Amino acid sequence: MNQFWSIKQQLTKNMLHSVRILSSAFLLLIGSLSILTACTKQPVDPKNPTGVDPGTSGQDGYLVGKVTDPQGKPLPKATVFVDHTVFTGDGPEVKTAADGAYKVQMVDFAGEWIAKGYILKQYNDRVYKIDLDPENDAPFTSTEKPVRNFQWKLTGHIPDLSLDLYYGGTMEMSRDLNADDLWDNENIEFTLTPVGPLIDGSTGKVLKLQAKKRYNDTIKDIPMGRYKVTAVYKPTGEQLLVRNAWDFSDELVYEPSVTMDFLGTESATRFNSMSVGYTNRH
Repeated sequence: MNQFWSIKQQLTKNMLHSVRILSSAFLLLIGSLSILTACTKQPVDPKNPTGVDPGTSGQDGYLVGKVTDPQGKPLPKATVFVDHTVFTGDGPEVKTAADGAYKVQMVDFAGEWIAKGYILKQYNDRVYKIDLDPENDAPFTSTEKPVRNFQWKLTGHIPDLSLDLYYGGTMEMSRDLNADDLWDNENIEFTLTPVGPLIDGSTGKVLKLQAKKRYNDTIKDIPMGRYKVTAVYKPTGEQLLVRNAWDFSDELVYEPSVTMDFLGTESATRFNSMSVGYTNRH
């Protein structure tokens, strides 16, 4: 009997030794795999800190997308935010990364949200706020995985067709009170010649613009830039004199041409607009 217990104890010791060896080997294998995984882990891309691959499927709990400039290149430092369709002004906002990508953590709140965006652009010592054009302006809920891409456009109608709003600037026409007639302002042709690059750095074109109908004193959707402005009365070919109508200096001086900028954010009501005064009184 003693011999039997001696053999049993020896077998138990051998089994425990084998288990220890297997456990050690298993732990060594796990450690090796962890080291290998750590070595092969991809570092954070400084050009894509959000980790978002814009244009692909969305992410749970986030709104993701990309913002591009008028040439289709990534646009960093643009602002994207979400606005509730009922309780406006309560949504979070973020800035785009160097690659134009963004990721907004959604608020778990009932109802639908809309993604919006804008940029603040410094140009000729002024700051301009410009809305971004959404690729998809459909509302979404916080439980979806929405993807909303945006582009900065120089011109074009803002998606809400109920509003007469455009991405381009607005030029107001201001007839001088002492002008002879010139009530038919739809017959006045304004020539806008770019002075330097446009607001996005691109080369602009010479524009010839007229009001669409009589008494319509605005021309909309002009690419934002600095322009030299001249005017001609089309029925007679007479060159008119022009001025910056928002220059409220003591003397109202009209010249054959005037170089003008659109107002920026320094104006609360007429931002992205300019006003050209005109007359035929020399």
